[in-house]
Amino acid sequence: MTRWQAGCFEQLSTVSLASAEITLLQLIGDGGRFKTIKELARSTNRTDIPNIQYSLRKLATAGLTRKQGAGRSGVTYSLTEEGCQVAERLQDTRERLLLQALAGRPDLARRLHGAAETLEDLTELFDAAVRQAEARSGS
Repeated sequence: MTRWQAGCFEQLSTVSLASAEITLLQLIGDGGRFKTIKELARSTNRTDIPNIQYSLRKLATAGLTRKQGAGRSGVTYSLTEEGCQVAERLQDTRERLLLQALAGRPDLARRLHGAAETLEDLTELFDAAVRQAEARSGS
């Protein structure tokens, strides 16, 4: 999966980014709002904040992201105009390549759709379980 992501990105940009940085780029652009480092860590299931910060500095140096705010809890990250364009082109490229790959495999496309529905159901179950646990603990 990481090679796929890096391969798609290499088609679009001369900037050298690792898969982790490409993932952060996409997450920051997703939803059109600023993201905190805690949100990015949670979304990527990572606890290595110094490495995430390094990746964020690398993205900023490449002109793809910017940092707003100060202090431990007031810092957020967003995409620059160039970052938005790169993220959009990356998404378009990935969709186009995946649709081409799935075109000859309708059985796989059907199974993937079912798997996606199952994952959405599981996400809802886990979210409900977290809410119940928080309610019991008084959080």
